[in-house]
Amino acid sequence: MKKHLFILCFFILRLGFSQDLENAIYEATETFNASKSEATLSTLDKKISAFENNLTTEDEYFAFINLLANKAFYLDASNKQQQAIATYEKAWTLYKKQNVVSYDITEYCLIPLGTLYHKTKDYTNAENIIKQYLFLAEKQNNTSQKITASINLATLYQSIGSYQLAYATASKGLLFKNLKPYQQKTLKTIQSRSSLFIKNKVTIIDKVITPGFHTKESEIDITLKYEQALKNKDYKEAQKNFNKLKNRNINNLQSGREYAKLAFQEGQLYYLLKDTLQANKYVNYALKILLPGLEEKKLPNKNQLYPENTFIDIFDLLAEIQTNPEKALACYDLSFYASSLIEQNITSQKGQLFNLYANRIRSEKCLNILYQLQQNTDNTQYTERAFYYAENQKASILKDVKTKKTLLDQHPEDSVLIKQNLLIKKEEQLTNQLINTPINNASATEKNILRQELNAISIALKEVNIKVHKKYTISEQIEKIRLESLKAKLQEDQAVLVEYFYGIHYIYQFIFSDKAARFNRIKLNAENKNNISNFINYFNSSAIINNNISKFTEDAYTTYKTLLLDEITDKENVIIIPDSRLSFIPFDALLTANTESTSFSKMPFLVKKHKLIYNANAYLYLNQNKTKKKESLLGIFPVFEGTNLELIYSKTEAENIEDILHGDFLLQAEATKNKFIEKASKYSIIHLSTHAKSGNFKEPASIDFYDETLSLNELYGLKIEANLVVLSACETGVGALQKGEGALSIARGFQYAGANNVLFSLWQINDLATSQIMTSFYKNYSKHKSEFIANNISKIEYLNNNEINNIKKSPYYWSAFVYYGNVTPKTESSFSLYVLITILSLILLVFLFLKFNRKNT
Repeated sequence: MKKHLFILCFFILRLGFSQDLENAIYEATETFNASKSEATLSTLDKKISAFENNLTTEDEYFAFINLLANKAFYLDASNKQQQAIATYEKAWTLYKKQNVVSYDITEYCLIPLGTLYHKTKDYTNAENIIKQYLFLAEKQNNTSQKITASINLATLYQSIGSYQLAYATASKGLLFKNLKPYQQKTLKTIQSRSSLFIKNKVTIIDKVITPGFHTKESEIDITLKYEQALKNKDYKEAQKNFNKLKNRNINNLQSGREYAKLAFQEGQLYYLLKDTLQANKYVNYALKILLPGLEEKKLPNKNQLYPENTFIDIFDLLAEIQTNPEKALACYDLSFYASSLIEQNITSQKGQLFNLYANRIRSEKCLNILYQLQQNTDNTQYTERAFYYAENQKASILKDVKTKKTLLDQHPEDSVLIKQNLLIKKEEQLTNQLINTPINNASATEKNILRQELNAISIALKEVNIKVHKKYTISEQIEKIRLESLKAKLQEDQAVLVEYFYGIHYIYQFIFSDKAARFNRIKLNAENKNNISNFINYFNSSAIINNNISKFTEDAYTTYKTLLLDEITDKENVIIIPDSRLSFIPFDALLTANTESTSFSKMPFLVKKHKLIYNANAYLYLNQNKTKKKESLLGIFPVFEGTNLELIYSKTEAENIEDILHGDFLLQAEATKNKFIEKASKYSIIHLSTHAKSGNFKEPASIDFYDETLSLNELYGLKIEANLVVLSACETGVGALQKGEGALSIARGFQYAGANNVLFSLWQINDLATSQIMTSFYKNYSKHKSEFIANNISKIEYLNNNEINNIKKSPYYWSAFVYYGNVTPKTESSFSLYVLITILSLILLVFLFLKFNRKNT
């Protein structure tokens, strides 16, 4: 009886405490909302810490989530967007964990969170969150929230340039009944604006009819006229329509950020009208709104900035206005920094790729300024500075992943780094699952669960990244390359480095050796663009070169000259860092001199003059490590016998390689995807002889196994730390081309997964020629233990092989394979050394024997 009485008293006391806690949370919320300031926020944060440790009931969590939503709303209004995002994310995480379904999480958390993701260019998370609350709204049949989701999703697609999706989403949204006038106007504006970019002409979707039956110019009409005038570069007409929009909307602006954006827009128009005084005035006014304490006519310090897109626009325009080149570069540096603040909180690779393009345009402008400055001096300081700008925007995502993996290798027991690595892998795996989930109504729940998981991974990864950044200053390690280190490495490798930056107006070229540094500029006029395109197009099919050999030789030499490769004369080893379309050029097949010969074996191909090694950027060239694993080979040969995919010579290729290097060879039905995943991490050399697809912007690149296909996103999630991966398959180096990051190919996927060196193909290759080249490659690799030398010799041996006719010696058959990786020095195999030692020993014995005989005589 006493026991039951005690339990009853406990529950009564607990209930009372629970109600007190719930009331205390509501009271704290009301107190804060009544007087919002930095001081009351500080007080609130202390209360939040106390509340959080005592939450138990659903009602308490309801009140606490509501408190977080109110705090986040204030932070957003105070231009503390990242803090607001973190607070909304915390509320969303608690809502899911505690299943507080009674709280309207969509209205008070997910809608503003999606908007904040969009504002801070985290487009992947923005799309995931909007689609999540659209799913919830459809489940709850909440029409108002379904309309909001349609508007926000259409706006997002418009921001990232997906105008077809924006148009379709807006059209679907307009089918809802009882749309409010402003919602209808927004959706019709998106529809019309998307139509403008799709069809390249104005399509007026809406007209406003006044009671007097006179057509009145609607805001949509004015907006579209403004957009069309900007596209036509009719800036006076654009300004006239801008002023109309400004007069209509200026009284409806709700935040300093909106005023700043409007001021910037006006300043931009004055700049386009060549009125730099007025442009400067309005842009500085916009900056002053965002940074109220900023001194007049002074640029802010980096520590005054916060994640805000408008800063990027402001500093870019201020740079354009400057007449002093150093001041222009200082403005661009602030723009890069503002962009980096935003990018720090974008965890997905897809999201990071969205932000590369703007950085590339800005980099080209910096390169152009520094190129002009370099022309007036013999000092190479401007060349070095330009190289840093080019290098920071080349394969930055791949560089970041490699750096994190190197850090984990250095600190294998660090639990934070282990967690970071696992989260990155999980994010890629979930992304792949989402891509491969069928698009139908039956999978809506499954897709929503995947989006929730992806968002949760992103939130967790942000927290871990902050901890890693504090503990190890990664960004400082990868920001700049010490030119002294680069020159020392080039001296060690007896090499010269050639790096390209493919811009809009020019290709910039850097040539570095242990003694010299050069900075060149190649104009991207119609002639040079055609030279590059024509040379790449020769490798679209086997017949093109042979149909007109003399034209090919002419174009191969012209491209060699266009790319200024004739300036490299002093080194045999050449590291090529291509960019954009140049990534698809087989440099080995360029000609170093004019020739009238039609015999391919007699032509002066670059492969005969230089041994080429490729890389994605100079940082990776400087920081690649050889695997510590004992040399072992895993060969994957699906063959696909008896099918229309059959690789007739693949089995021969396997037999020839097995005669040279012993290993684990999986043929036909044994060459499954799961076996590859299970075994790949255990070998120092991986050879895949199969089919591959380059993919496109909708579908990722992929590689085929006997039973299944492995997609690029799946590959990102694997751990493959092989010293060498050989991709004896079609188009393994081809993929959707992303400015700055390169081709999103299967080869890049293996680099991302941890492979040190990769040999891969640039086009669909001939089965027999591949088998011959691969056999030669492994024979020479076994002899010299150097991948790039083996690759070079295999091509020359193919050209010199008298059993191969001239047609099959076309570069189409032998130049597809490119090697990305280290410059490994030539070393003779242990067998060769044994033979050499034996011969020398015999010579010594003969010499001693003869000497002894002479003495006796």
